[in-house]
Amino acid sequence: MVFFGDNLIKLFNGDARKMAELPDNSVQCVVTSPPYWGLRKYSGLPDLIWGDNHCEHQWGEARQKTAGRNDGGRDIGGRGGNYQGDGPHSEEVSLGNFCSLCGAWKGQYGLEPTPEMYIEHTLEFLREIRRVLRPDGVVFWNIGDSYNTTMGTTSYTGMNEHGSGELKKRGRLVHPILKPKDLCLIPFRVAIAAQEDGWWVRSVIIWSKPNPMPESVTDRPTESHEYILMLTKSAKYYWDMEAVREPNLPQSIERAKHAWKQHKTNDMVAIHNVDTERMGERFVPEAGRNLRSVWEFPTQPYPEAHFAVFPEKLPEICIKAATPEAGCCSKCGKPWERMVERKRMTRPELPKGDPRYRPNTYSGAYEDINGKGDAGYTETKTLGWQPTCKCNADKAPSLVLDPFAGSGTTLWVAKKLGRRAVGYELSEEYCRLALERNRQMAMVLSP
Repeated sequence: MVFFGDNLIKLFNGDARKMAELPDNSVQCVVTSPPYWGLRKYSGLPDLIWGDNHCEHQWGEARQKTAGRNDGGRDIGGRGGNYQGDGPHSEEVSLGNFCSLCGAWKGQYGLEPTPEMYIEHTLEFLREIRRVLRPDGVVFWNIGDSYNTTMGTTSYTGMNEHGSGELKKRGRLVHPILKPKDLCLIPFRVAIAAQEDGWWVRSVIIWSKPNPMPESVTDRPTESHEYILMLTKSAKYYWDMEAVREPNLPQSIERAKHAWKQHKTNDMVAIHNVDTERMGERFVPEAGRNLRSVWEFPTQPYPEAHFAVFPEKLPEICIKAATPEAGCCSKCGKPWERMVERKRMTRPELPKGDPRYRPNTYSGAYEDINGKGDAGYTETKTLGWQPTCKCNADKAPSLVLDPFAGSGTTLWVAKKLGRRAVGYELSEEYCRLALERNRQMAMVLSP
């Protein structure tokens, strides 16, 4: 059902495995943070059935696992960041039930008994997302890793005579590969499974957190990052690099004020007496540098929820890069494209005293640029926007999807940027949080 909607946002209280309200090829960008594997049971979320829905199901006894803390103190993030609950740091949660008739599993996504089941269930969501995603659309899948626990009363006995580890089973679950304290590599397992399922894995972005959760471990570094998988359903997709350029670093600008230090050889000429103030202003592109694959910003606590939502900067970068600010065609949905004038500043255009100048015979990092040995760069200038179709129709805002909407961060940021947004959320409690948050933020921005 539609929990709430306005002219730019709609939120459905439902299962994102079946987004029947969305037509095929209608979504331009997906930004989401699903529940991570092995975290905790979220209150208010129902158990889902994974498997044969036509069976009458006879459910066996539910297995239990201690969750919430893994590997001696780390809170495994989920639904937008690291869990920061005010209750106990660990809890006994159900690993679900299996049907004795068809083998179906009933449980909460993220609490599967094995990583393999979690990957299979993740692909179910990704397949439905692929249906609604435009061929030129992009998915940003924020996911954290976790460490394997004893999964009940088991113990690791070390290496056997064949050089492999052995798990001594004393009651419950044993993984054939992962030992206790093993890093599960969940983000990479998801990426490989998605790749095998037909997705393009275009980038693995690192979200670096300057305020990570404290950990009591003494035999490994403290975890201070999560991953954002950038997935596409086509080799060619919409990407606006101009919208997400990063500011030039102060050290880059300072370095531009000084001449290149070169050794004198028969093929090289030392540069002297450079007008550093004049040259320094033009050494780095004024528009800034290309977006890097490491993004650093802190988590944002949200007082109404027992978790740290991901910061607004995260979906802001994703949405700006994967959807045009000018909008899309209201008839066919194709995005408008930025018209950019690009001018390559090459060696012949630069005086020999310019620190960007390098002789053709320079043997180094710039030797193969444009087939020459210049150290030029490209200046860009936005001229305007143009359609990529011939519909001659009006423009409309692009559509952004969050299939695990949580407290609505992605939806709100999309609306703030002038895009349309749609979200799915199983928990009515989180739907109410998202509704109230949207109201509060709208009041802050209203004149």
